[in-house]
Amino acid sequence: MMRKNPDTADSFSKMLISVLVHDLRQPFASLISAADMIKYADHPLSEEELYMIFDHMRHTASKSIKLLDGLVFWMKSQNSGYTCQTQSLPLRDLINSANGLYIHDQASKSISISNTIPEHQLIHANKEMLQFINRNILSNATKYSPPGGTINISCSVEDARIIVAFADQGMGIREEQLERLFSIQDTPVLDSHYLQGAGIALSICQDMIRQMNGKLWAESAYGHGATFFYSLPLPA
Repeated sequence: MMRKNPDTADSFSKMLISVLVHDLRQPFASLISAADMIKYADHPLSEEELYMIFDHMRHTASKSIKLLDGLVFWMKSQNSGYTCQTQSLPLRDLINSANGLYIHDQASKSISISNTIPEHQLIHANKEMLQFINRNILSNATKYSPPGGTINISCSVEDARIIVAFADQGMGIREEQLERLFSIQDTPVLDSHYLQGAGIALSICQDMIRQMNGKLWAESAYGHGATFFYSLPLPA
């Protein structure tokens, strides 16, 4: 788990508040904008138009709730005496469920999902933590994928560990950023092109995967997309 001295803890708290403000202000602004479309429409909206607006509002609210749920769960995991409980879970179903929050955004950009994980593949993990990780990776992949792009999701087994990969076709991440992508102290230096505001979430994902005896990393050749990986031990 993360062990922070008072100065680091204070800095981390400030960054956490900053991210909450950034990540929650935008959804609220989106909800207000959608409500204004209904309230101030210059003509009666059709049933189809209302459905589209309410569907957008639902997706926006759902993503915000899941973000908060994940952060609350993680903060509880920082308490002394917390024990990370793991179980065998259906990996393909978990990823499909996590991606359900981003189908609306993917459809608006004509992004395709290619999930080649076998239907009965199991992974040994804490469900809440793993879904927080899956959602963050899928959120970033969706945000930075180009229109018409594809997000490829696959897995492999090596040395008694399962490795899960999420590859997008965006611009990718510069080499100097890869080295500090998951570091709390360095998250403010990420440039505006890739993952700005998401660094703290990736740091939390890194802590979660470590609590499950796993590993989280990324590979990228700038200009040619990025691939995020995590690995977890297979049950004995």
